[in-house]
Amino acid sequence: MQEDKIKIAYLVTAYHNYDHLRKLILALNESFVSFYIHIDKKSPMPTNLGDIKNIIFIKRHVVWWGGWSHQKAILNLMFEAVKGDFDYYALISGCDYPIKNNNYLSSILKDGGEFISIKEGFPSEMKKGWITNFYFDMFYRRKPNKPIWIKILLRLEKKISLYFPKKKFPFKKVFFGPTWWVLSKSTVQYVLDFLKSNPKWESFFKNSFCSEEILIPTIIGNSSITNIKGNLTYVDWSVHPGPSFIVKEHLTIFENDFVKNEYDDNCAFFARKFNKESKELLDFIDVNFRV
Repeated sequence: MQEDKIKIAYLVTAYHNYDHLRKLILALNESFVSFYIHIDKKSPMPTNLGDIKNIIFIKRHVVWWGGWSHQKAILNLMFEAVKGDFDYYALISGCDYPIKNNNYLSSILKDGGEFISIKEGFPSEMKKGWITNFYFDMFYRRKPNKPIWIKILLRLEKKISLYFPKKKFPFKKVFFGPTWWVLSKSTVQYVLDFLKSNPKWESFFKNSFCSEEILIPTIIGNSSITNIKGNLTYVDWSVHPGPSFIVKEHLTIFENDFVKNEYDDNCAFFARKFNKESKELLDFIDVNFRV
């Protein structure tokens, strides 16, 4: 019955490949779910989703890869979606796709828990620098053949980091984890309330790098929240720069009942990432893994 269903709000960050975004939404769509979507302001708005009534587009801003702007988009999605009557909130990208039947997700959510992978400490000195060093949030860092103005800003970052390193952490312990998660309403509300009561956290992370892999894991890791079960997204980081696009060789992995997430601490429901050449793969997944 409808009242027994787990109500899910999907929080989606997207900026391109809207044909895939539509297929993703249709694959996940049920009468008891809604989609809150942030579209990067640098990108045009999708025009192929008007017939799907349970989509809410939130206010847009420019997003730069690795910058605070992506974390801010996530927080804005959380802020808007938590106003609704949902049991769980699933953060995904517009390049994701489910690799199991929707009933699988509902069944594991009924058992409760917080589906986020977190580990204490800095994974490496390089990643420690993500929060101790200074980073601008105003250009695409992976851009090949960078123009001179970006090169100048990169040098300036290094100078600022050298002479004015961020030393006073606002937290007792640091925790890392993948960007993507599925969290209960109470935990989403806790994160938002915590940041509202502790504005110095946002100030600290604003000029960091990939804060979405640190901020929320660290808030949860320093809280009394328990029953952490690991996130639900498969990502292949075997290529550099990663992650890898999903290709036909990944299908043998998806055949298994237990598809490990990137931290090997839970079974994946989503996989990322797919592109506009993935149509045949997605059709195969629909027929063979999502029945």
